[in-house]
Amino acid sequence: MSSAVPARIAFAVEAMDPQPGSDVLEIGCGGGVALTLVCERLRRRGRVVGVDRSATQIDRARRHNRDGLDAGLAELRVGEFPGVDLPGSFDLVFAVNVPGFRSDDPVAPKAVASLLRPAGELWVFDEPPPGLALGPVSMRISALLSRCGYAIVDIVERDRTVGVRAAPADVTASSAATAAAATSPR
Repeated sequence: MSSAVPARIAFAVEAMDPQPGSDVLEIGCGGGVALTLVCERLRRRGRVVGVDRSATQIDRARRHNRDGLDAGLAELRVGEFPGVDLPGSFDLVFAVNVPGFRSDDPVAPKAVASLLRPAGELWVFDEPPPGLALGPVSMRISALLSRCGYAIVDIVERDRTVGVRAAPADVTASSAATAAAATSPR
Protein backbone atom coordinates (compact mmCIF):
# COMPACT_ATOMS: atom_id res chain seq x y z
CA MET A 1 0.00 0.00 0.00
CA SER A 2 1.19 3.51 -0.67
CA SER A 3 2.38 5.40 2.35
CA ALA A 4 -0.11 8.22 1.77
CA VAL A 5 -3.22 7.66 3.85
CA PRO A 6 -6.12 9.93 2.87
CA ALA A 7 -6.71 12.52 5.60
CA ARG A 8 -10.39 11.52 5.97
CA ILE A 9 -9.38 7.89 6.68
CA ALA A 10 -6.66 8.83 9.18
CA PHE A 11 -9.13 11.18 10.91
CA ALA A 12 -11.87 8.53 11.02
CA VAL A 13 -9.67 5.89 12.64
CA GLU A 14 -8.19 8.40 15.06
CA ALA A 15 -11.65 9.67 16.08
CA MET A 16 -13.08 6.16 16.58
CA ASP A 17 -9.98 4.98 18.44
CA PRO A 18 -10.66 1.22 18.15
CA GLN A 19 -9.20 -0.58 21.15
CA PRO A 20 -7.37 -3.92 21.27
CA GLY A 21 -9.87 -6.74 21.63
CA SER A 22 -12.62 -4.91 19.73
CA ASP A 23 -14.65 -6.44 16.93
CA VAL A 24 -15.02 -3.85 14.17
CA LEU A 25 -17.03 -3.73 10.95
CA GLU A 26 -16.31 -1.34 8.10
CA ILE A 27 -19.12 -0.90 5.60
CA GLY A 28 -17.80 0.15 2.20
CA CYS A 29 -14.18 -0.70 2.94
CA GLY A 30 -12.94 0.02 -0.59
CA GLY A 31 -9.26 -0.81 -0.98
CA GLY A 32 -8.80 -1.47 2.74
CA VAL A 33 -6.81 1.56 3.88
CA ALA A 34 -8.87 2.03 7.06
CA LEU A 35 -8.76 -1.72 7.71
CA THR A 36 -4.97 -1.56 7.83
CA LEU A 37 -5.06 1.27 10.39
CA VAL A 38 -7.67 -0.53 12.50
CA CYS A 39 -5.59 -3.75 12.46
CA GLU A 40 -2.61 -1.78 13.75
CA ARG A 41 -4.67 -0.43 16.66
CA LEU A 42 -6.07 -3.85 17.55
CA ARG A 43 -2.51 -5.02 18.33
CA ARG A 44 -3.26 -8.62 17.37
CA ARG A 45 -6.38 -8.76 19.61
CA GLY A 46 -9.87 -8.48 18.10
CA ARG A 47 -10.94 -8.46 14.49
CA VAL A 48 -12.00 -6.16 11.72
CA VAL A 49 -14.39 -7.20 8.96
CA GLY A 50 -14.51 -5.21 5.75
CA VAL A 51 -17.50 -5.28 3.42
CA ASP A 52 -17.65 -3.80 -0.06
CA ARG A 53 -19.97 -4.43 -2.98
CA SER A 54 -17.06 -4.29 -5.43
CA ALA A 55 -15.02 -7.47 -5.92
CA THR A 56 -12.27 -5.30 -7.42
CA GLN A 57 -12.04 -3.22 -4.24
CA ILE A 58 -12.05 -6.34 -2.05
CA ASP A 59 -9.15 -7.71 -4.13
CA ARG A 60 -7.25 -4.47 -3.48
CA ALA A 61 -8.10 -4.70 0.22
CA ARG A 62 -6.81 -8.29 0.26
CA ARG A 63 -3.47 -7.22 -1.21
CA HIS A 64 -3.16 -4.28 1.22
CA ASN A 65 -4.10 -6.30 4.28
CA ARG A 66 -2.31 -9.60 3.72
CA ASP A 67 -0.66 -9.48 7.16
CA GLY A 68 -3.96 -8.85 8.99
CA LEU A 69 -5.72 -11.55 6.99
CA ASP A 70 -2.95 -14.07 7.63
CA ALA A 71 -2.97 -13.24 11.36
CA GLY A 72 -6.74 -13.75 11.56
CA LEU A 73 -7.31 -10.08 12.48
CA ALA A 74 -9.05 -9.14 9.24
CA GLU A 75 -11.84 -10.66 7.17
CA LEU A 76 -13.23 -9.40 3.88
CA ARG A 77 -16.66 -9.92 2.36
CA VAL A 78 -17.94 -9.01 -1.10
CA GLY A 79 -21.56 -7.96 -1.02
CA GLU A 80 -24.13 -5.24 -0.71
CA PHE A 81 -24.86 -3.99 2.79
CA PRO A 82 -27.26 -4.99 4.15
CA GLY A 83 -27.57 -8.45 2.73
CA VAL A 84 -24.02 -9.74 2.96
CA ASP A 85 -23.45 -12.58 5.43
CA LEU A 86 -21.56 -11.23 8.46
CA PRO A 87 -19.91 -13.15 11.29
CA GLY A 88 -21.36 -12.26 14.67
CA SER A 89 -21.84 -8.90 16.29
CA PHE A 90 -19.59 -5.86 16.65
CA ASP A 91 -18.40 -3.31 19.18
CA LEU A 92 -17.85 -0.70 16.49
CA VAL A 93 -19.34 -0.27 13.02
CA PHE A 94 -18.23 2.51 10.71
CA ALA A 95 -18.67 3.85 7.21
CA VAL A 96 -16.71 6.53 5.36
CA ASN A 97 -18.41 8.25 2.41
CA VAL A 98 -20.97 5.47 1.95
CA PRO A 99 -24.09 6.44 -0.05
CA GLY A 100 -26.39 4.32 2.16
CA PHE A 101 -25.80 6.79 5.00
CA ARG A 102 -26.16 9.90 2.79
CA SER A 103 -29.75 9.38 1.81
CA ASP A 104 -32.98 9.41 3.78
CA ASP A 105 -33.23 5.62 3.39
CA PRO A 106 -33.20 3.97 6.83
CA VAL A 107 -32.21 0.51 5.57
CA ALA A 108 -28.45 0.64 6.30
CA PRO A 109 -28.64 2.32 9.75
CA LYS A 110 -31.41 -0.04 10.88
CA ALA A 111 -29.41 -3.06 9.70
CA VAL A 112 -26.41 -1.86 11.72
CA ALA A 113 -28.48 -1.71 14.92
CA SER A 114 -29.00 -5.48 14.80
CA LEU A 115 -25.23 -6.01 14.50
CA LEU A 116 -24.14 -3.84 17.44
CA ARG A 117 -23.33 -5.36 20.79
CA PRO A 118 -24.63 -3.66 23.93
CA ALA A 119 -22.71 -0.38 24.26
CA GLY A 120 -21.68 -0.69 20.60
CA GLU A 121 -21.21 2.39 18.44
CA LEU A 122 -21.93 3.40 14.87
CA TRP A 123 -19.67 6.04 13.32
CA VAL A 124 -20.63 7.65 10.00
CA PHE A 125 -18.06 9.86 8.26
CA ASP A 126 -18.80 11.94 5.20
CA GLU A 127 -17.67 14.98 3.25
CA PRO A 128 -19.78 17.69 1.62
CA PRO A 129 -19.57 18.35 -2.08
CA PRO A 130 -17.11 21.14 -3.00
CA GLY A 131 -18.34 24.56 -1.95
CA LEU A 132 -20.78 23.32 0.69
CA ALA A 133 -20.36 23.56 4.46
CA LEU A 134 -19.99 20.69 6.93
CA GLY A 135 -23.02 21.64 9.04
CA PRO A 136 -25.69 20.38 6.63
CA VAL A 137 -23.80 17.08 6.27
CA SER A 138 -23.69 16.43 10.02
CA MET A 139 -27.34 17.52 10.35
CA ARG A 140 -28.46 15.16 7.56
CA ILE A 141 -26.58 12.18 9.03
CA SER A 142 -27.75 12.97 12.57
CA ALA A 143 -31.38 13.30 11.45
CA LEU A 144 -31.28 9.96 9.62
CA LEU A 145 -29.69 8.15 12.54
CA SER A 146 -32.12 9.72 15.02
CA ARG A 147 -35.09 8.59 12.91
CA CYS A 148 -33.59 5.09 12.97
CA GLY A 149 -33.51 4.91 16.78
CA TYR A 150 -29.99 6.12 17.51
CA ALA A 151 -28.89 8.70 20.04
CA ILE A 152 -26.24 11.07 18.70
CA VAL A 153 -23.30 10.81 21.08
CA ASP A 154 -20.80 13.12 19.37
CA ILE A 155 -20.08 15.04 16.18
CA VAL A 156 -16.47 15.63 15.18
CA GLU A 157 -15.01 17.61 12.29
CA ARG A 158 -11.63 17.99 10.66
CA ASP A 159 -10.93 19.80 7.41
CA ARG A 160 -13.67 18.65 5.00
CA THR A 161 -14.75 15.55 6.95
CA VAL A 162 -17.49 15.22 9.55
CA GLY A 163 -18.01 12.20 11.79
CA VAL A 164 -21.20 11.37 13.66
CA ARG A 165 -20.95 8.93 16.57
CA ALA A 166 -24.19 7.23 17.52
CA ALA A 167 -25.49 4.48 19.78
CA PRO A 168 -28.86 2.78 19.82
CA ALA A 169 -31.14 5.05 21.87
CA ASP A 170 -32.43 2.22 24.07
CA VAL A 171 -28.85 1.31 25.04
CA THR A 172 -27.98 4.96 25.67
CA ALA A 173 -31.08 5.45 27.83
CA SER A 174 -30.46 2.30 29.87
CA SER A 175 -26.78 3.25 30.32
CA ALA A 176 -27.82 6.71 31.54
CA ALA A 177 -30.36 5.19 33.93
CA THR A 178 -27.77 2.76 35.28
CA ALA A 179 -25.25 5.58 35.76
CA ALA A 180 -27.86 7.76 37.48
CA ALA A 181 -28.85 4.92 39.82
CA ALA A 182 -25.23 4.28 40.69
CA THR A 183 -24.60 7.92 41.60
CA SER A 184 -27.87 8.77 43.34
CA PRO A 185 -27.85 8.92 47.13
CA ARG A 186 -29.56 6.05 48.93
